[in-house]
Amino acid sequence: MIKDNFRLQFWILGVLVLITRIPFLFDGFGHEEDSWGLVVNAWEMHTSGHYVASRFPGHPLQEYFYLLIWNQPAWIFNLLSALFSVAAVLYFFNALRKMRIAFAFETSLMLAFVPVFYVAGTYTIDYAWSLAFIMAAFYYFTDRKFLLAGILIGMAVGCRITSGIFIVPLAILLWNRMNPTLWVKQVVTIAIPAGLIGIAWYIPAYMQYGFAFFDYSDQFPYPPVTKILYKASLGVFGFLGIAAIGWATVKWLMNKDKSPKQISVLFSPKRLTFALIAIIILHIFSYLRLPQKAGYMLPVVPFLLLLITVYSSRTTIRLVAAFFVLSSFLCSINLSDSLRGSESSSLAIKFTVSGQEIFFDPLSGPIFSEQSKRQNKMQYTAKVRTAIESSTEKQLIICGWWYNEIVSYYLEGRKDARFLTSTMKWQFYAPCDTLNLYKQDGYHIYYLPEQNLYNDQMFGQKCTDSLASPYVIQ
Repeated sequence: MIKDNFRLQFWILGVLVLITRIPFLFDGFGHEEDSWGLVVNAWEMHTSGHYVASRFPGHPLQEYFYLLIWNQPAWIFNLLSALFSVAAVLYFFNALRKMRIAFAFETSLMLAFVPVFYVAGTYTIDYAWSLAFIMAAFYYFTDRKFLLAGILIGMAVGCRITSGIFIVPLAILLWNRMNPTLWVKQVVTIAIPAGLIGIAWYIPAYMQYGFAFFDYSDQFPYPPVTKILYKASLGVFGFLGIAAIGWATVKWLMNKDKSPKQISVLFSPKRLTFALIAIIILHIFSYLRLPQKAGYMLPVVPFLLLLITVYSSRTTIRLVAAFFVLSSFLCSINLSDSLRGSESSSLAIKFTVSGQEIFFDPLSGPIFSEQSKRQNKMQYTAKVRTAIESSTEKQLIICGWWYNEIVSYYLEGRKDARFLTSTMKWQFYAPCDTLNLYKQDGYHIYYLPEQNLYNDQMFGQKCTDSLASPYVIQ
């Protein structure tokens, strides 16, 4: 009966994760410029015949896989992320079962609906991919299949190079003061295959770029504190998710007995707590290196949820799970920019943070905000394409963060490719010398919204406004 119950919960989780992602797979490749960059990158690898990094330091496992489907429609790319989301939740559930953690189903349900994870399962970026390999490694680690766990960590590194830090918390969980020799042997059994496979994935990047590939630089400045905090909190868990975490924390602080309520049969409460906190701290440091996206904090999420479960009562766990199930569908906080922001209802409250207008909408959750953001950006780029295709003058357009989404429609050989005349040129960003050369060659130079500022910032120059004009769409 117990096995039948676990099997039913397993299938419920898998089906629920998949069917809740399917409606959001069809609005292009995603809301991030990097998500469109992956299809451009797949085309570049196909046409060049060698490895090309979509962005440094590279994400070779995903990049090579997308090379195999380089000319397929967006929903095919996005469906892969949905399937990896299913795998991540199911491996997490099986790991909790292996540890005999009570409320494994409820904790896995929390993960399934955390906004940053939900969104990651609907578009092309590798967040769900890397987490699936990490969760698989964690499960086989709990099953004491250390070699396989190491191989899977190496695969996760192939998706996202920072995944290698998971060796540290696993080493903590394995610590054996009575037999340190055995501990070293077990850690090495994980670390060597993880290291070898991880390094192997990046050999093409090294062959193509040398050690320059190992770079985390970004064209945008280090964000303000408000943006850093927002992305690491509300951007990850949503308003209701943060409320749930706050409630669980307050209940724990108010309880005189602060000892774990749910005990693992595999690890002592102290060691498990230490390892979970180590995962969180390591990823906070990794995130602060370049805190541009909430998705960078996704690997923390399942382990933070496990920590909450371990120290919470039955009532608290079920209430927290209910909040997380709703967290992707209600109480969105997002940018309200008409071109790259999200739609909001009439009940939305608007305010300004760090010079940007933000809204809080109780009736629209993060998943709907991200979908409307994708749609708004696609509508704008469609207008840009219509304008340039109807123009006969020689044009150079500085696109910035719009580059990948626009260019992806003109990749020769893709099933949905459009024709572009030879008089039209695109630039991500361009230095003054390049712009002057195009100007001398008779090109009219334009920039898309805000890209004059970022073009100058990219190269430490002040020439864009004197050489280029805003691209006005009627």
